Amino acid sequence: MKTILITGATDGIGLATATELARLGYEVVVHGRNEDKAMHACDVIRAVVPEARLQTAYADFADLSAVARMGRDLAARLPRLDVLVNNAGVYKTEWETTGDGFEMTLAVNYLAPFLLTHLLLPLLKKSAAPRVVTLSSMVHASGRIEFEDMNGDRGYNGYHAYANSKLANALFANELARREPWLTSNSLHPGIVGTKLLHAAFSLPGEATAAGARTSVYLASSPEVDKVTGKYFDNCTEVAAAAPALDEQLARQLWAWSEDAVREFLESE
Repeated sequence: MKTILITGATDGIGLATATELARLGYEVVVHGRNEDKAMHACDVIRAVVPEARLQTAYADFADLSAVARMGRDLAARLPRLDVLVNNAGVYKTEWETTGDGFEMTLAVNYLAPFLLTHLLLPLLKKSAAPRVVTLSSMVHASGRIEFEDMNGDRGYNGYHAYANSKLANALFANELARREPWLTSNSLHPGIVGTKLLHAAFSLPGEATAAGARTSVYLASSPEVDKVTGKYFDNCTEVAAAAPALDEQLARQLWAWSEDAVREFLESE
């Protein structure tokens, strides 16, 4: 039985993704901000999939120390990890920083999954066919990576911060594919889905969360994408990412910046 970790699995697209993958027979590690949320999500999944095999993991993605602890805990207790779905995300309408000093959207949507993925690479390496699936968004096309203003201090805009984080996600997924050819790494646009995040950001109704989970489930489980890596998907179909996401020099620069940003959490015991 393959084991899949889904971050941000307590509601929205993440919960729908976890439910469907449990229904397909995978062992699912349900991540939430805290233990209560993760346990409640398991109850919700079991109400739909009584035979679901579930584990929990929890960390507030605004706290990189907590993310590091979760990564090390999983490395200690799981024999291997077959798929990591980097799903967790936020949309902030006002500028806010984490306790680590990073702008909240950047920290939760990008730096936390960057750190967690690094910490879980040894577990993924134990899988015969490891996959990393990272949620981006169509709005990555309007994102910009400005290394002199990564925290958005110069005039915060919630939409721009979100778009920037989703461009960072796509760049990360592509660079991971180049650096770690033993795994597959792809990013995706989940659709315009009726989640709390969408309502906070755009006041739109959106599709059902089950529809938003389709492409994540496809990339996590379908044999059709066994050997596909470094690509961007929309509606279970490979499509062209925006030009900035394909900039290999920018991806390398972002990777180096990100390693510096999380170095103390990678090195801490």
